[in-house]
Amino acid sequence: MKNGIFLAACMAMVGLVSSNSFAQVQPGNGQPLGLAQNGQQANPQQNLQPGMVAGQAQAGQGQMPVPFQVTPQEQKYIDDILQFWEFRSKKVNHYEANFERWEYDSVFGPADAHKTYSKGVIKYEQPDKGLFKVESIQHYTPPKEAGKPATYEFRPAEVLEHWVCDGASIFEFDVAAKQLKVWPLPPEQQGQAITNGPLPFLFGAKKEEIKDRFYLRVSPYQGNNPNEYWLEAWPKRPEDAAEYRYIDILIDREEFLPFAISVFDRNYNPNATPPNMPNFSRTVYQFSDRKTYEAGGLTAGLQAMFKRSFFQPQLPSGWQRVVQQTPGAQQPGQGPANAVRPNQAIPR
Repeated sequence: MKNGIFLAACMAMVGLVSSNSFAQVQPGNGQPLGLAQNGQQANPQQNLQPGMVAGQAQAGQGQMPVPFQVTPQEQKYIDDILQFWEFRSKKVNHYEANFERWEYDSVFGPADAHKTYSKGVIKYEQPDKGLFKVESIQHYTPPKEAGKPATYEFRPAEVLEHWVCDGASIFEFDVAAKQLKVWPLPPEQQGQAITNGPLPFLFGAKKEEIKDRFYLRVSPYQGNNPNEYWLEAWPKRPEDAAEYRYIDILIDREEFLPFAISVFDRNYNPNATPPNMPNFSRTVYQFSDRKTYEAGGLTAGLQAMFKRSFFQPQLPSGWQRVVQQTPGAQQPGQGPANAVRPNQAIPR
């Protein structure tokens, strides 16, 4: 499974595609609780009930089939969330957060546990600068003796994931090839490379762009917490569906920004029956220590420190710097001038 969700959000512009309280996590490298645990996936086709209307219109030519339907009340609820989310995102000039990441891989990892557990940092500065850096990663290690538990261990001298977008180029560390890949952005793409990625809700959510690219519904795993909004997004475009099956986005009411995101592998199918094997592959992100600043909200010292995050990264010893070719561009959309925080009540 391709897990560089934030890298993908930035690099789509250069032709690459590169439950219940989810916020509660077991200490250390424990598995995140709730939200589509192994064997608990709901089938969206079960929602096709008489008297309901198609969510976000019928599938257009060249689009993936509509996976579910929503009521008019649910559609309005989703629209209200997207409208206020876009309004809130526009006001964020600087963003930084720590993240934890759990990667599940049913093909090359354990069947019932995460394959890796990572910690790192993410930063964003409007309109076109971003950083994603893994600072530690622990790998699943099978028990050394019968009856003993599995462990998660660090690997010495491991080069960790790290990418930077400085507004003019995207820098990707390709660990396997020992290459620092540089993706120059043409002038028409500079300023929009991050926000116009395949996952538009990551950096600068845009209501119409999200609705154009995804079928949306309220997550069937959302509980009754009035301070959380849970959305499930299924790709409309075949090129996106080739990368992932669907995405869960969890938004908190106070900040009105995602506090967790789950990206489900395109082959995710926990309910498979023989001769097929169940597939639980997915990547789960949870964000903490989030800091947001509006324009003018940083002191000169903090501003300088923040900008240093987006400088061109240094080339590791023994690596090559490889400049990649960049294809064509994509036009940005317009955002709302104002918005109202959506109703807390979940339509049923």
